[in-house]
Amino acid sequence: MSNINHSLKSKRWKYLVLPFCLLTFLPLSAAAQTAEALQDLQRAILMVDATMEHSFTGGTSYRMYDTYNTATKAGSGTADVWPYTAALEAHCSVIEALTILKDEAPQLYADHYDRYVNRLKQLYNALDYYRGTYTLNSYAQIKSWSVYGVHRGGSKGTAAVTGIENVYDDQMWICRELVRAYKLTGDKDYLNKAEYLANYCIDGWDCCLDANGNEYGGISWGPGYNSKHSCSNGPVIQPLVWLSEIYKTDDEQADLRYFYILQDGTRTNEMRRHSDVYLEMARKVYAWQKEKLLNKSTGVYWDMLGAVIGDIQYVGEGRNKYRTHVDSHGPSGTAYTYNSGTMLAGTAELYRVTGEDSYLTDLNDLAKACWRNFAKGRRIDGVTFFEWPTDEKAESGFNTWFDDVLMRAYVDAAPYNTTVYNGKTHAEDVLLSYEQNLNYAFEHHNRDNMLPIHLIDGWGDNDVTKGFHQLAFASEYAMIAVWRQRQAIAAQAIRTLPAERIQTQKTYDLVGRPVVGSSPVRGISIVSGRKVFRR
Repeated sequence: MSNINHSLKSKRWKYLVLPFCLLTFLPLSAAAQTAEALQDLQRAILMVDATMEHSFTGGTSYRMYDTYNTATKAGSGTADVWPYTAALEAHCSVIEALTILKDEAPQLYADHYDRYVNRLKQLYNALDYYRGTYTLNSYAQIKSWSVYGVHRGGSKGTAAVTGIENVYDDQMWICRELVRAYKLTGDKDYLNKAEYLANYCIDGWDCCLDANGNEYGGISWGPGYNSKHSCSNGPVIQPLVWLSEIYKTDDEQADLRYFYILQDGTRTNEMRRHSDVYLEMARKVYAWQKEKLLNKSTGVYWDMLGAVIGDIQYVGEGRNKYRTHVDSHGPSGTAYTYNSGTMLAGTAELYRVTGEDSYLTDLNDLAKACWRNFAKGRRIDGVTFFEWPTDEKAESGFNTWFDDVLMRAYVDAAPYNTTVYNGKTHAEDVLLSYEQNLNYAFEHHNRDNMLPIHLIDGWGDNDVTKGFHQLAFASEYAMIAVWRQRQAIAAQAIRTLPAERIQTQKTYDLVGRPVVGSSPVRGISIVSGRKVFRR
């Protein structure tokens, strides 16, 4: 395989934008794209397996250490539920990559697919150590919920989840991965739990009405907080769109109870279709976060809206005691990569299912803004690397995983992104930069298939890492493999089309089958021998 730095410098990407489509001349052959994808996937598997060996203990109870010392080979502390979700994510990413590369690497698939599917289910079952049950007086209903607490309990189902002991973003990250797990395996246990968590997050939406009859909107950080954060809104958009698609059928019934507030303050509800509620809520959350938390001067997202009052406020008493709205201050906080990443993924999904131009405009603007704000160029031995925000030490922050969220959003946005930098779309530039950094670290700073958070500079004098970070790196590798193989599929489809098809203005799907009908199809297809994206 060619040296990654050489291959990056030698690639040339060209684009022609037409009124209705984007034509992309693929930079590498199908075989070259697949070879890169397989290397990325193999490294992802090595890293996930190493992390499961070093950062987890207790057999199938899967207690995750908070940190792991690569010098002493010892783990310490217990991770919160948020880092634990990275294990679900990494396994889903490897399964997705194995699936798309199954025909190209049947032995790799045979060696690992069932193993990863089985371990994913074990990790899901052990997630119950973080689960607890409590009754929540929310904005429009009072209900007992069984959700995931911040801290691991001593036995399954006993975790503390009242007040600030559970937060909505944790439920959202879990919901996302469980929808993925269902889509990848067909196991309805994942879908049922994902839907339950989605409904819990929707219940956290501030549906109180202002003087004009409009909902204040936004989801607080948790049921014990009044502050509203990017991280407790943006992450739910993508899984809500996915759930809407899953439930949308020709005979879908209105069997989801939806709660809301009337202008006079009355709490009421009605039965609605799952698909309608989930898509509507995805739109509403996206619109709220864009309005309230987009920094128009930088093009990326603020961290949060602080609350004017810290204590939760209620109206009514007893069985009619409901949470009520608390005003917020203006936007503030650090512009973390993941808060823009969830919105990039969200707008990609909303554009994909609605075709509305406003979402495509937002996608292109945000893809460009994230590149400009977060990627920092650096020359080493004549090679340019683009580094992404990280922390001084592995113990001092979470930027490594934040960057993972942004990267996977670019994978989702890649089919639609048209803004170009140095001859490549911003999505392609970003994904290649991540791959370049990972490869450099894997080849120069690898410790038992674990990488330092400073991918270019190495470990320095700090031997400590987090399984959280290692799983993020592994997931990145696996999702880059998915992205590369999608490129390979398109390249192969172009190469194998019969000459008479290439010479005509006809449309074919990515495996060379003619598209029937006179109306242009949305998405990626082949027109006159080239990969085309139609809006």
